Amino acid sequence: MISQPTEEKGIWTLEEWLETEMEARCEFENGRLIPMASPSYRHNDIMAILYYNLRQYGRQQQAGTALLEVDVALPTGSGFIPDVTFVRKERAEQLITPKGKIEGVPDLVVEVISPSTRTRDTVHKLRAYHEAGVPWYWLIDSETLTIYEYQHTPEGYLLRTIAEAGEVFVSKALEGFTLNLQELIGEE
Repeated sequence: MISQPTEEKGIWTLEEWLETEMEARCEFENGRLIPMASPSYRHNDIMAILYYNLRQYGRQQQAGTALLEVDVALPTGSGFIPDVTFVRKERAEQLITPKGKIEGVPDLVVEVISPSTRTRDTVHKLRAYHEAGVPWYWLIDSETLTIYEYQHTPEGYLLRTIAEAGEVFVSKALEGFTLNLQELIGEE
């Protein structure tokens, strides 16, 4: 069912959020829908490049599945739509629903930081993903092309890898995965 989020609806459940196909993109927290702005061209370009490369990696290495802007229902009761998500092969059947959504904790979540989402991605979502137990969280700054790779620890996320524009990002989460984002975008 495609619908528009309405104020009259009031409190939603995580199940309702998962089952409803909305024209407007919304995330879900504390019973409320959080509208999301449409991403910019640059944001989409970065997402597409990352998704393509993660998808190729997952297939070639038989390591897992990359998903682009899919609903993720976390066990904490929150629902997010990360820019890119990765689920390891051995967990895909357990986490990816027949409708192509994720119920549970993915192995990797990636958010592309835009000026309008900076605080939400770097503070709020970082805390929420940590609380849910997401093992790896990548942040990509759309303005500087810096990639930050965080690993879950009991105390909080630990910055494991950082690659600035023009540097090759070598992932600790996905063995053998490398990326030079600046080169792939075509900015020299």
